[in-house]
Amino acid sequence: MSYNLNEFLQLGMDSESVPVNSLVMNTIRTPVDVQSGRSGLSKVTFKVPKNGLLTADSMVSLQFIQKNSTSSNVTPNFISGALGCIERARLVIDNKVLTDLERPSLLEIPKTYSRKTQNEVAEFEYKFLGNQFQTGVNETGEEEFDVEKTRYFNTNTPANDVQNVVRYRVADDNTSRVYGIHLKNLGMEFLEQDSLPVFLLGSREMVLELFFYKDCREYLVPTSGTMAADDYELNYPNVELVTTHVQLPDEVQSEQLSMLRSKPFMYPLLDNYLVKGTLTTGAIGAKTSRIFRVNAQNREVHKLLMVNSEISTNIDSNQRVVANQKAVATGTIELQIKSNGLNMYERPITNQSIIYQQSTYAHNGMALKFPYGAFHVNSRNSQIPQSTQHLYLKYKGTQQYLAIDFSNGNGGVYGGGSVQKQAMEIEYSTTPQVGVSPPQANRQFDVNFYLTVSKMLTIGANKVEISF
Repeated sequence: MSYNLNEFLQLGMDSESVPVNSLVMNTIRTPVDVQSGRSGLSKVTFKVPKNGLLTADSMVSLQFIQKNSTSSNVTPNFISGALGCIERARLVIDNKVLTDLERPSLLEIPKTYSRKTQNEVAEFEYKFLGNQFQTGVNETGEEEFDVEKTRYFNTNTPANDVQNVVRYRVADDNTSRVYGIHLKNLGMEFLEQDSLPVFLLGSREMVLELFFYKDCREYLVPTSGTMAADDYELNYPNVELVTTHVQLPDEVQSEQLSMLRSKPFMYPLLDNYLVKGTLTTGAIGAKTSRIFRVNAQNREVHKLLMVNSEISTNIDSNQRVVANQKAVATGTIELQIKSNGLNMYERPITNQSIIYQQSTYAHNGMALKFPYGAFHVNSRNSQIPQSTQHLYLKYKGTQQYLAIDFSNGNGGVYGGGSVQKQAMEIEYSTTPQVGVSPPQANRQFDVNFYLTVSKMLTIGANKVEISF
């Protein structure tokens, strides 16, 4: 089983913006270790080839298959696609952790949908991931899920909540589609900025560890009826690592290796990691306030992303659009952040439009390409005409990604962020407005804080060091 590289090459490689007079090669690696079903583990491990420069076009190919179900009328979710199956991704060099990111899809969704429009995501990401989130406006001006632009089609009246899919079905290993997840989407975004010279590692190992969700409801959606957690699974033995390398001339590699004896190679990068918290909301109309303290441990922070996600016991068995790839809008929000002992805002933000605008600042001025209903479910919703389309109600209020910009305008990995000498305090208040679509009142949520920080990889002749 391999990803169709013909489709891969038709889309073109985008990691090397400057042409290099060298050979570009692909390698396909099978896992060196697979642990699935034992002690609750669902892990696949690869040894990364150490040829030339590792580029951002490297990816993991994988496939979903039936387990306890014989129905093939199931498809990857429409917002993050196959990426949602990754629970955790780790990249280890010489037994030192370079990146370790949990739930990378929740970090990638706002990044992807701020850089590209919904149509661009469907065109450029669809072949790899199967994500196809498309919304529109009906004849009466109400926001809806645009079924006609997706692989969904209705086989019955929409009120009966029965759809079908014309492609990307999950069946057996002979007919199910193979997806490709790029390493840059697994917390290794630094590969987009500069390819990693893995040839400098010599005899030292570079290992990629992937942990997958065992609950298929995290990333798959049934087109009708319900789906159990173990109805479908990942085809573990056939997961493959497809790496793309720029091969440098032998004399250039020899020269660079000899230079390591006198001067180590420095590779600055931006890393992401997750800090977890919890939030329990009150009744409709009752304000709930929490102060979250996030200790960045004297690191230089560039961005903070806050995501409220459903806990494992609240996963929907009949989600049709986003599976459990949710950033739940918990109600009408108030926000204040204290950084290094000082308030970031003169007074707490209560205007919901300014709440939304914070994510625009954090993504280099690029706004999230989500409609109002996907991001907001607050006190204003009663003033806006609401569609009764069942697919709209499935994604309504599930994509509220709140990102905060900590960059200082200087640019660069070091010197472009803000060193956090004290624990940050996030003062977060929410007032639930509805009980369904999405459930806000009397609900427990996992609160995920993704921190983007500066990090330095140093490769010497005899050792590898990773520092902040």
